[in-house]
Amino acid sequence: TFIGSILSAVNPYKFIDGIYGLDLMQMYMKKQLGDLPPHIYAIANEVYDSMWRMRENQCVLISGESGAGKTESTKFILSYLSAMSQQACPSGKFAVEEAILQSSPILESFGNAKTVYNNNSSRFGKFILLTFANEGNIVGGQITDYLLEKNRVVRQNPQERNFHIFYALIAGAT
Repeated sequence: TFIGSILSAVNPYKFIDGIYGLDLMQMYMKKQLGDLPPHIYAIANEVYDSMWRMRENQCVLISGESGAGKTESTKFILSYLSAMSQQACPSGKFAVEEAILQSSPILESFGNAKTVYNNNSSRFGKFILLTFANEGNIVGGQITDYLLEKNRVVRQNPQERNFHIFYALIAGAT
């Protein structure tokens, strides 16, 4: 549900067909917040639209407890902004958007681990800065990570695992 420009979302802990994707993105594009039912794409659209309407930087804060869906929400917002960027760039050069979207699994492997509550729990925070051209397309991005749970490298709590990257390296070596 919306609380002003705040979206309160719940992680269903399973994939639900039909609530994300290009068709739904297009439905929310260029709509005012509140015109359609609450959705992460509505927030992403509001951010993109406000950036151009007010000519000011915009910020999205994604917060919640472990397993709340913060990582997935970030991916949905980035996917939406990437789609808007691609529409704004008629030349067909989408390398920056693709690089940003494809960096997520790499970051996750180095910073996510299995915990008691979540099989893919982020053990770090990240700040993502996107730079847009005057035409509305993404021309750059920077991802800064912070607060990495470094003690996990040498010790894990019972029933928890190390960062995913260690298991990927071991699997690759065999």
